[in-house]
Amino acid sequence: LMPGLSGICDPAFRRLADVFAGAVADGTERGALCVMSVGRVLVDLRGGAAAPGRDWQADTLACCFSVSKGVLSLLAHLMIARGMLRPETRVAELWAAFAAQGKQDITVLDVLTHRAGLPAVSGSVGAGDLYHWHRMTGHLERSAPVCPPQGLPVYHNMTYGHLLGEVLCRAAGVRDLPALLHRLVTGPLGAEFRIGLFGRDLARAATLTQADPTALFRALEEAPDTLFARSMAFFARGEDFNSAAWRGAVIGSGSGHATAQAIALLYGQLIWPDALLPGDRQQALRTEQCRNPADPILGLPIRYGQGFELSLPPGFDFGPSPQAVGHWGAGGAQGFADPDCGLSFGYVTGHMSAVMGSSARGRAYVAALYDGL
Repeated sequence: LMPGLSGICDPAFRRLADVFAGAVADGTERGALCVMSVGRVLVDLRGGAAAPGRDWQADTLACCFSVSKGVLSLLAHLMIARGMLRPETRVAELWAAFAAQGKQDITVLDVLTHRAGLPAVSGSVGAGDLYHWHRMTGHLERSAPVCPPQGLPVYHNMTYGHLLGEVLCRAAGVRDLPALLHRLVTGPLGAEFRIGLFGRDLARAATLTQADPTALFRALEEAPDTLFARSMAFFARGEDFNSAAWRGAVIGSGSGHATAQAIALLYGQLIWPDALLPGDRQQALRTEQCRNPADPILGLPIRYGQGFELSLPPGFDFGPSPQAVGHWGAGGAQGFADPDCGLSFGYVTGHMSAVMGSSARGRAYVAALYDGL
């Protein structure tokens, strides 16, 4: 391996290792990436500092932001495959209070395709409400749709996790989303993915830095009435994503922490034979449901399957295949799987890019990955 890197790399992916090593060497990267094929690890590389004075290790957990949404969606599809949930079920059948303010016809499929009309809420919210499950579900219950349900998809930036998570808990008859996720998905797979860090896992967390520490929250001051700002209004002001409140909260939209290998393993379930999901469910979730040529939250064109984004470079760069399915996360983290070549990819970083969608680093890694095929 190149100096500054640890892990393993199949010789076919030497170009990917070179590009990653270059980014670590020039100081633009500290993080980890993994490539898997049908459960077999082909590349698992890490480099740079996880935190001051601590190198990135095989078990370092990094916040993967909205990549968490895809993991929650995987749980939803597993529950659908097992008959615990149906996509056409109206949310209010499981969660009666949700029917308020004209939301009675919104379905589970609408939630999965970002067409529930709730990228923000109609009522006032408090800074920091995001970290409290019942405050968030209460906001969602009381809200009227803020954009037309079942219309053009609008990215449910910070509401998706509480909306889908509450549906899944009610369908399973439980109250603890992390325990449900562990019981059905991450536990059986042995995937190092957590929502709500505590105890020993906290000590493994990477410290995050940002290319532009003001970027994500600038809109709250400069343009508070935009849909993006309203989608971010639930955050504590000045959140740097290293706070105990952020790391400890159960936020299915964004507070997931994982290794790159866990992300590759989880997203591999979307395409591999003999995976957690049966083939018909894999096919259904990556079939395009809708698209928006200019999402008002992200400012990018986007395509959706069911609970996942479909490759649409450069903004959502999961490689050249339109069948590739995955999820991007703030700062550049991403997970995806490509049924055409059978590979899955996981990437986490400790140094966040300021752009929406795939970062320049992420796109360079994806390009190098396909160079090796």
